[in-house]
Amino acid sequence: MKLKPMVISLIFMFGTGSLFAQKPYSHDPLTTEELRVRDGLPNFFQKLKAGEKVKVGYIGGSITNGGMWRNKLLDWLKSEYPNAEISQVNAAMGGTGPDFGACRIGEHLLVHHPDIVFIEYRVNNGGAYQGRALEGLIPQIWRMDPNTDICIVYTIARGMIPDIQQGKQSNAGKSMEPVANHYGITSIEFGLEVVKQMNEGRLIFQGKKPKDGKILFSKDGTHPIEAGHDIYRDVLVRSLKKIESHGTPGPHIIPPPLKEKTFSNACMLPITAAEFSGAWKPVDLSEYVDIHADLTDKNDGVRPQFGAAVETDRIGDSFTLNWNGFMLGFTGVLDAKGSVLLEVTTDNGKPQIVDLASRSGKQQSKYIFTKEIESGSHVTTVKVIQLGEGKFCRLGQFLIVAD
Repeated sequence: MKLKPMVISLIFMFGTGSLFAQKPYSHDPLTTEELRVRDGLPNFFQKLKAGEKVKVGYIGGSITNGGMWRNKLLDWLKSEYPNAEISQVNAAMGGTGPDFGACRIGEHLLVHHPDIVFIEYRVNNGGAYQGRALEGLIPQIWRMDPNTDICIVYTIARGMIPDIQQGKQSNAGKSMEPVANHYGITSIEFGLEVVKQMNEGRLIFQGKKPKDGKILFSKDGTHPIEAGHDIYRDVLVRSLKKIESHGTPGPHIIPPPLKEKTFSNACMLPITAAEFSGAWKPVDLSEYVDIHADLTDKNDGVRPQFGAAVETDRIGDSFTLNWNGFMLGFTGVLDAKGSVLLEVTTDNGKPQIVDLASRSGKQQSKYIFTKEIESGSHVTTVKVIQLGEGKFCRLGQFLIVAD
């Protein structure tokens, strides 16, 4: 058989394995299975088998940040591949979703050059912005290193049980699976095994302590205790063993985006990029861990949100920021509703009132996004227009979302 000149050219440029690996898959996004292999993890396993240095990276929410399944996986990898030098770097952060993850993955994870990235975001709103936030993670990883493999893992929370009992995907997962199909990403479902053991009467999903010889999965319906993390580890291990020899090692090719306005060029912009007017002052950040550090088990409520930060306690103080993209966000101290109000004006348009309110109503370091606008270069002016008694406005780096 003769190949057409264009096909020969593409094979020369990319190699046969990588070129043909990046075809779309057709797994049903409305259903779930324990393992959907797709392109697999061939680069990861090649390095493990060769006894090379291998760094395992994680990004996601609190189930992964403080969760034991990471360390249990690391222990298994070290025992299974004793000649490899295996380490991990954890960039998961409790209470955050893929929207924030897409902005911070470069500074928090990719600077460590992981060989594989496990993405865990289904419980933490994995379907944010109709899956466009999650999709934005993939090109960023492969632009850093096209040989980095990616695996999506699906953890479970109580509200997902009815769907998973029927083999259905959760609402957030329905936006994640099309991304996995499009980019050829392996996905592994932890929830099916949890539900199976619950249906068989061997597991209590939520409770205060084990009883009647049954496994207790969690105390709060979301975060597994150690027995639950054992299940996560077991599902992951048996899935990895099934695909150990699947796929052809080589660079991943980034296909055209699945949707418009993905978060593929999202980033964090230092607070110093703005021009401030008023009584803003720098914040002492010695209480925070290094924003570039491995975040492993920094799960005590103090989040490494800020590379640098400023604050003011005066209404009327303002700043102006030049930026390029379609959505602007802030990291900052969020408080009770109405405690801190900002007036945000972009390109001299109609002002938008942004309430730096936390979902819990309590003060916490978090992030918030403004409304989407047209992509392009913008000038935004932000003014503090309301502060509750004894309150202050503290802001860290800006979140810039561009595709």
